[in-house]
Amino acid sequence: YPYAPSNPLVGLSPATASLHGSMRHMAEKWLAELPPDATVRARFGNPIFREWHERLVERSGAIIRSALDCHREYVHDVKTKKKKEEEGEEEEEEGEGSRGAGGPDDTSTAGHDGYSMEILKSCSEAGYAAASDEAPSRRVTVPANEQEREAVVSQELRAYLHQAFGHPIRLDYGTGHESSFLILIFCLFKLRCIGDGTSPPEARHLAPVALAIFSQYLQVTRGLQRDYMLEPAGSHGVWGLDDYHCLPFYFGACQLQAIEEDDKASAGNAGSEDITPNSIHDDALLKRLGDTYMYLSCIRYIKELKSSVPFFESSPMLDDISHLPSWGRVSRGLLRLYDGEVLVKLPVVQHFIFGTLFQATWTPSGQPRQAPERTFINGPGGEECIAPWAQADSFSSGGG
Repeated sequence: YPYAPSNPLVGLSPATASLHGSMRHMAEKWLAELPPDATVRARFGNPIFREWHERLVERSGAIIRSALDCHREYVHDVKTKKKKEEEGEEEEEEGEGSRGAGGPDDTSTAGHDGYSMEILKSCSEAGYAAASDEAPSRRVTVPANEQEREAVVSQELRAYLHQAFGHPIRLDYGTGHESSFLILIFCLFKLRCIGDGTSPPEARHLAPVALAIFSQYLQVTRGLQRDYMLEPAGSHGVWGLDDYHCLPFYFGACQLQAIEEDDKASAGNAGSEDITPNSIHDDALLKRLGDTYMYLSCIRYIKELKSSVPFFESSPMLDDISHLPSWGRVSRGLLRLYDGEVLVKLPVVQHFIFGTLFQATWTPSGQPRQAPERTFINGPGGEECIAPWAQADSFSSGGG
């Protein structure tokens, strides 16, 4: 999947295209309409963020409804028609007509198993309108026997959306909030709002979501962090990846890992530019390719935000990671970091909301889990970027 920032809807589904449009409206309009209070002198947290979050709560129903409507209009109906075709209940001409309507078999699609750009743009604009102060009426009618279930689903999706952009009381943002957005995406996955809608989503359907949807999400959250000076929640300071995020680094490393593996498979004849973990120190490359590659975008953003400080001082962990030999090593280390520093941390997961889509069905192990001490391993016996908090524990246990 080649992500193109100039055409971010490629590969998305109708529901995710709608969500993309809603976040585009947030990034373009909400901050401009709710500027921070310039008289506030606090180091962190501008109180106008509370008004921003109130708007999110007020309009989240329309945002989620638009995504579900687009899914029902362009996926649910197509799935029904496809089932009828398989049962031989439709004429060949009718089958061609359903494909021309922009379903997954449309020949003018926006990617494999994709939908026509006309459909995706229509859903994106619907999502954009849903985030405005005059949300449109419902696009489709929900059958009576499905209305109760859809009301429950909508309520749960709204709850994850509310938690995805920061805390309105504490005026902070951290990896727990981006995890809530990931749970929202997971719920859309379970609802088959990702992929072609006719079968369970496959791995190839996730790359457009990870890159296009999270890129748009970052445009919103970075604006909030910058303009409202949200406090980093639970950050390790310079010993974190950045003050707020973890997932975009992992997704970005996976994007570059895929290119790296394709290049190896083609014996270097894939035609892609050679980008290694150490390439993050090439500022010209960051400027040229930062919009296309998420990991480079994250590095570029940090360097722009902390331009007065050398990178190895402002981001020592990321600087250490740049010495790893491959993007595969980077992505595996980042996944271990996310698991150990986010998913097993009680201060983070205690805020997760569980329901019918994201269920708490596991049995607690009763065994405490520790944060990983060795996240990035560089060669046999070699260690890169041992967590500094693990070093501190070792030092204290040694009697120092």
